[in-house]
Amino acid sequence: MNIVIVGSGFGGLNAAIEIRKKLKKSPHDVIVISEKAEFVFRPSLIWLPFHKHSINKFTFPLRPTFEKIGVTFIEKRVQAIKPKQNHVICNDNEIIEYDYLILASGASPDWARIKGLEEMSASVYDLSSALQTGKRLEEMEEGEPIVIGVAQENPNPGIAYEFLFELYTYLSGRRIKCPITFFTYEKELFDGKGTEPTEQLEGLMREKQITYHCNVSIKKVDDRKIYLNNGKRLPYSFLLVLPPYKGKEYIPSSKDFKHENGILPVHETLQSVQWENIFVVGDANNIKGTKTGRAAELQGALAAENIIKQMQHEPLMLFQHDTLYIMEIGKEGAMFIMNTSSKPGTLKWTMSGMMPHMLKRAFEKYYLLKFS
Repeated sequence: MNIVIVGSGFGGLNAAIEIRKKLKKSPHDVIVISEKAEFVFRPSLIWLPFHKHSINKFTFPLRPTFEKIGVTFIEKRVQAIKPKQNHVICNDNEIIEYDYLILASGASPDWARIKGLEEMSASVYDLSSALQTGKRLEEMEEGEPIVIGVAQENPNPGIAYEFLFELYTYLSGRRIKCPITFFTYEKELFDGKGTEPTEQLEGLMREKQITYHCNVSIKKVDDRKIYLNNGKRLPYSFLLVLPPYKGKEYIPSSKDFKHENGILPVHETLQSVQWENIFVVGDANNIKGTKTGRAAELQGALAAENIIKQMQHEPLMLFQHDTLYIMEIGKEGAMFIMNTSSKPGTLKWTMSGMMPHMLKRAFEKYYLLKFS
């Protein structure tokens, strides 16, 4: 029996490890298909433009890890899925057959959704863009207007907040003063994470004299201004906007999938609403809530568990929503936010300072040591 996983990020890596661990003595084959042969601990990308981290400290090659645990690794790009035939079609037309399939390939920035955005916005989405952003920051001069924002339909606004405060600290260290404006589609700062994080972020904005706009969307971008739906026109010299997301290209290319802009609908079991032997984890599914590496990691493990339960004709488990987030806030350290459902009710907790920053660094080291 073939269990195939498309994608090798947090969700795909954890799914492969969990399945192989639980089926250690079975004859089933576990296959990971990914166009990237290197794992990137993406939460650490935020430090790269500010020269606070070296790439080799948060990346590692995937093939040795998979070989060690008995997982077949195929470094190819997926072209399409044919769920009626249980086939994954690779870019070289190789066909990989599966009995169970986990789609963990994440999502992609949908730059084209907003006119002019891709040509004008910096990015920290991947290694290449983060390095390019770092080069641009080295050229920053006194008084250049800066705009940082979160476009409508972006599922992880926390990255923009982190970049905002890291940038402020970076410029302060170089004794460069620039007017900074922040905007977000959220009704309030870091909406939905509790009143304490929102109030603390509002205080930081006032303290650092950062102008901000909530509950706004982008109409268009040109080479001098960004146009918001509230009538504001924000001039910029440096612009970084988190764009909307879309699913990977192989989803629209797969005719037998119903999807919304490439994002696949799933049950609370993470099982496709159309195909019972396909599970979708992380940014690739339409599960509501913060889209983080931790969420993808938990969903990858749950998809692995549910495949085994399905094989054994047992009831499937449901994904439990919670929030555990560590956000960098510049020289103040970081903010640790926990919002977890528990039997008595809901546990909410926020902590700020250097301790959350140290926890984030420690988790990065632990994660890479554990899996590499």
